[in-house]
Amino acid sequence: MLGLLKLFAEEFARTTEVAFRPGYFPFTEPSVELHAKIDTKWIELGGAGIFRKEVTHPLGVELPVLAWGLGLDRMAISALEIKDIRLLFSRDLNFLRQSIKRL
Repeated sequence: MLGLLKLFAEEFARTTEVAFRPGYFPFTEPSVELHAKIDTKWIELGGAGIFRKEVTHPLGVELPVLAWGLGLDRMAISALEIKDIRLLFSRDLNFLRQSIKRL
């Protein structure tokens, strides 16, 4: 799983500086956070882990199941040079269009 997360950071965030930190997510154990250095800042790109048995057993799944959630929005705010992540989800279409044109 760590190899897939590292590959994601290299391919999509275009960085080779990757760090893994222990994380807490209520449905996975163990859990890990993926951080990548983009330009000069470390950004959390997402989290991952193995689903806990309490989640999978009621569904009849006996084997370990990997889970991850990756933050493409965090890479977008870096690429678009947006200072506040809430602006990425703005309803202001002119702002969003201008941000994309800067790419």
